[in-house]
Amino acid sequence: MAKFKKPKSFRLSESSEKKTTNIRWLFLLLFLLLLAGTWAFFKYGVDYLAYFSGFLNDSNSEELVGNNRDTLPPAPPLIDPLPEATNSAILEITGEAEASSELSLFLNGEVIKKMVIGDSGTFRISDISLNEGNNNIFAIAEDMAGNKSQESVRQDVILDKEPPFLEIKFPEDGQSFSGDESEINIEGKTEEDAVITINERKVVVDLEGNFKAPYSLADGTNSIIIIAKDKAGNQTKEDLTVSYRP
Repeated sequence: MAKFKKPKSFRLSESSEKKTTNIRWLFLLLFLLLLAGTWAFFKYGVDYLAYFSGFLNDSNSEELVGNNRDTLPPAPPLIDPLPEATNSAILEITGEAEASSELSLFLNGEVIKKMVIGDSGTFRISDISLNEGNNNIFAIAEDMAGNKSQESVRQDVILDKEPPFLEIKFPEDGQSFSGDESEINIEGKTEEDAVITINERKVVVDLEGNFKAPYSLADGTNSIIIIAKDKAGNQTKEDLTVSYRP
């Protein structure tokens, strides 16, 4: 009868046992880390998720607000026509601009007045001090979003306080006429842009400021009032008295 050999007992080497032990500790460490991570997530993770979600919502809201931001500038202000010249050092300015915008008024390149436009969209500024000579005036509007308009149409106003030159060449004050001299010509010279009136009747002035106007004398004493008026409103007056006898 055949004999069976008793199988040899299987025994790990010392090196293999050490490796097995290390693997067991590694799995145990991983399990503990996983357990700790799970506990931390349920304790703090929900709050962090809520915070992060709120942060994303705020970012999206800011982006949406940014996309909807008003970037359209207001229309340029409209300043009503100003006089080409004036003899008054104080000027009133009226016009229109976008409602609720801030109007900046410029004089010779410098801001001299700021004001907020009311709901009517109109403005009136009555205390503008002019400089002697030329005054360049324009305005800019800025809306509540910080958008600035283009400049309004620039206008120049000359402050002139000097009366115009006026010379009467004919007739002379106190001169007498008679017979067929009942029709005379009043002649003189003034500034080229001045307006001449003779007894409130307007007379043509040429490009060099010369004027010549017919005048019919009445019997006796004739009072002749000649006025030269420039664009600024300054005027020079000459009173003549002449006589006529048929």
